[in-house]
This record gives sequence, C-alpha cells and structure tokens, in this order.
Amino acid sequence: MRRHSKDIPYASFCILCLLSILCVACGGSKGPHVVNTTKAMDAQQIYRWAFRLPDINSFDPGVATDTISLQAVSLVFTGLVQLNDELKVQPQLAQSYEVLDNGLTYRFHLRPNVKFSDGHPLDANDVAYTIDRALSPEVNSQSGVALTYLGLIKNAPERTNGEVKSIIGSGILVQDPDTVEITLREPAAYFLQALTYPTSFIVERSVIEQWGSKWTDHLNDHDGQGGAGPFKVKEYSHTTGIVFVPDTNYYGAQPQLREIHYVPYKDRDTSYNAYKANQTEITDIPLAQYPVAKVRDDFSQTNNLTLYYVGLNYRVKPLENIHIRQGMAAALNRDLINKAAWHSAYKPSCHIVPEGMYGYNPALTCPAGTSTKGDARRARELFQQGLKEEGMTTSTFPQLTMTYPSQSPETANEATIEIQMWKTVLGITVNSATLSQNSMYTAQSQTWKNNGPLQIWIAGWGADFPDPQDWISLQFGTNQPNNAYNFGFNDSAMVSQQQELQKQMQAADVNMDPLARAAAYNQIEQQLVDQVAWLTIDQRPEMRLLKPYVQGYKFNPVSLIPPDDWGAVYIAQR
Repeated sequence: MRRHSKDIPYASFCILCLLSILCVACGGSKGPHVVNTTKAMDAQQIYRWAFRLPDINSFDPGVATDTISLQAVSLVFTGLVQLNDELKVQPQLAQSYEVLDNGLTYRFHLRPNVKFSDGHPLDANDVAYTIDRALSPEVNSQSGVALTYLGLIKNAPERTNGEVKSIIGSGILVQDPDTVEITLREPAAYFLQALTYPTSFIVERSVIEQWGSKWTDHLNDHDGQGGAGPFKVKEYSHTTGIVFVPDTNYYGAQPQLREIHYVPYKDRDTSYNAYKANQTEITDIPLAQYPVAKVRDDFSQTNNLTLYYVGLNYRVKPLENIHIRQGMAAALNRDLINKAAWHSAYKPSCHIVPEGMYGYNPALTCPAGTSTKGDARRARELFQQGLKEEGMTTSTFPQLTMTYPSQSPETANEATIEIQMWKTVLGITVNSATLSQNSMYTAQSQTWKNNGPLQIWIAGWGADFPDPQDWISLQFGTNQPNNAYNFGFNDSAMVSQQQELQKQMQAADVNMDPLARAAAYNQIEQQLVDQVAWLTIDQRPEMRLLKPYVQGYKFNPVSLIPPDDWGAVYIAQR
C-alpha cells in the first residue's frame, strides 16, 4: 500500500558552471552549460541518495509498503515480473510465462542458473516459499496488505487467517526447479500488475530461518545475502543509513556504480541544503524553494501517479449524508489551496484515477458538477439541503476534527485554508489535530469499519501498479482494509447504492476486455466522485534536483527504478 504522505524522496544537483572548474550548486536560471559524459574512475562511482525518515520502516519485501522502504527493497530483491519505465509488465526473475485455463493459471519459467547474492542457487521452491510466507499470519499481521496484492491466489485468504498452513500444493505448485505455477480463485485482468508489487519479491529462506524476525539486520552478513537484485547490502545502520554494493551474482546488467549510500535526513530543508553543499547527488525540493528551483538546470519532474485527498468517514454523522459531503467539497477552491499552501507546484484535481494512467477519464467532473475552483453558492445550497435532511442547522452542526500529519508545514497550511473555507462558505467550525505520519497510517487502519479515530483527514495515495483496480476497488471495495472512509459500510440512505457500486467494481476487476474495463471504471469513478468517496485535492508530480554528472538515471511515475536500469547509471567526470 503505497500511501503517500509516506514521502517520496528523490533529488539531484546543479550545473557545471562555465566560469569555474568546480561543479557548484548555483541557483541561477537555466542556460547553456556543459556536461562531461566521460565515465569517472571507479573510486568516484558513489551515488549518495537522501531520504527523509530516521530509518526505513522495513527492509522485508513481505512487510514494506512505503516508497522510502520500497526503494531500498528494490535494490536488493526482485520478483517474477516487474514494471519497466513505461509501466509495462516485464518478465524479471521469470524468463517467460504462460496464461492457462482461461486466466486461472499462470505458469512461470525461471531464468536458468539464478543465484542469491551470496551465491546460493535460487529456484522455484524459493518462489513458492516467498509467496506463501508473505501470506502467512505472522508476516501479514505486520502490514496487513498481502491480500491486497496476492489475494487472488487460491486459498490466500485462508492462509492469512490460519485456516490453512500453506498454499504450496494448491495456490502455488512447483512443477520442477525452473517452473512454478500460480492458480487463482478467479480470473482477473490485473493479476500480473499486482504481482509486480514487492510483496512477492523473492527472499532467501535460509537467512530467515537462521535469524527469524531480525533477518534483515543480517543482510550484510557473508558479504551480502538475502536477495537476488542488482545490489547487496554492505552496511546497514538504523541511524546512519545503508550502503549498497553491486551483486556480482546478479543475473541482469551489472551496475557501474560501486556504491549507493542511502542516507537519512530529517526533512526536505536538511536534504536540500546537503545537496547544495555537495553531500548528496539527489534531493527533493522544499516547496518554498520551488519557484527558484524549477528554473535550475538540474531540476526535473515526473508526472507521478500520486493523489492527495481529504478523507471523510461515512460512519460519522452527518458525513454520511451525500449533500453534506457535496457541500463541503464544493466549498473548497482547490486552485487557491494549491497556490496558497503548495506554491502552485501541484495540479488541482477531483479525480480518483490519476492522469497518466490507463483508465484516466478526462471528461470527469467534480462533485455536483462543479470545477476545481469550487462553487460557494452551490456549496451553500447543497449543505443546507443536507442539514435539513439531517434535522440540523449550522449552529447544531457537530464540531468535527480534521487530522493531518504533523511534519509538513505545507500540509498544516492546507488544513488551515480548508477549515477556513468551510467556515466562510458554510458557516461551520471544524477543529484540527495532528499525528505523526506513522500514527496517521495506524489511525487510518483503525478507522476501517469504525466511527473513528478519524473523522476528516488529509492523506495521499501513490500507485502500487498501473491499473484502475488499485484506485477504485482497492480503496472503496467490499472488505478492503484501505476503505477507511467506510464506503458501503455505513447507515446512510444511499448505502444500498454504494454496495451496488461495489458489485460493479468486482465485475470490472475481472473483465478481460481492456476497453470495456476502462469504460466501466470511468462510470464507477464518476459516481464515486459525485458521492465524494474521496474529496480529492491535487495530483502531485515528483520534483527533484539531480547532479548533471549522474548519467543514465531514469525516472518513472511510480518512483521505483527497474533493476536492470541500474546498469546504465554512472558518475561522469566533473
């Protein structure tokens, strides 16, 4: 679950100034510059990558869900299939695959002679072990997302709740050391896309059995072990970060970099200043610096598949009323919020499926037919209609609380602006509260099927895989843990319509016709937007500075670099 307030860190450097022999992080505007593409000596092939947490949340592919952790995971571990830079599914550890039994069975043929980074052979039994382990109650209980990506596999739900001890032999069948079959409960067009998520990246059983729950602290043992990706772990400190070196047993293109230093920084400003002091090769950008940074030669951005929204808990009165929610949505001027809180860096949006992805609907309209600018008159009409239906007035409207992550001043500004807009347009008072980012994730999980702890909150979502199912059914479907909004599980007058819409989601999920699927999701999305299932605020690009002497580095809309891309990355002479 790539929740996005789980920040995406990335970054980079400045121009080779023509008036100096030094590469400096100057802040001038774009103009002619020279970049030497000649590869530097091996001793200089060190890439320093900043991230904004004290430590990654998890190094375990079966547990990690945030982008910062998954970037580290994706250096060391790989899966049967993964996404390329165009977000197309490609064979990875698998050399090829076949779809059999009308979409119920997937047969994967592994590359020959694959090895873990410590030289131990990797075969189909390791694939079966990894997927079965991810679905085990012990591992799934740590993140609760195994069914999100592997739940289509036969007996997967029963494995997570302990009803069956293993799915090996039923959901997963090892035909021979080079061939493994996965059998689904029902065909689904998005299965391979879901399988690209790191939950199923292959892990080394002997390491886990030796070290148990602390196994990732021993990835640097024996000169690097545990995975089969382009890099292995040389050093891992929970305070100073991770040092990666090339995995000489990697089956794909060998990295040219000699080391990657994955280094923690407490916030954007610290990371940005370290970049300007030439202490890192990449950094994301404090929003206050965006107007200056965007004209630099070392600036670039990617139209990420990331949306931020205001969540409304349908089990909290009177938020279950469609006209109350529509009034609150129409009262918000997203364009002004973007300008005032986010320095005009983002794109105001009402969408649930983001622009740039299969299934995006350019004809979608905001709630109640409004635009991203909102409509104060319409907002008051809708809100008053909702109050009448609930037997309330503005003076008896309950004092609800908006919760948001504490570490971002821009998010605090957004919350303040939205609360003020509701007061000015609708005449209601909404309180505010903050939680740490990790506590926000916990609170969202606890709000599923409950009246709290969250009532109104700010959150975000970044694509796990490029399919509308990840944005529609995964967020609002029946018995989906991400459905903290309790869509379809509430006491509203429209709950039966919501449940019917959930049935339409299930039908779209298994529709094998790409055009018909996209059309079905478009219709479902418009209804979700009209009901304010999410009160979407904006779509956010990933913005960074990258030193121009870093060559061959590619970015994509999901922020995870395909493993073979690392073979093209190197440090040029400077």
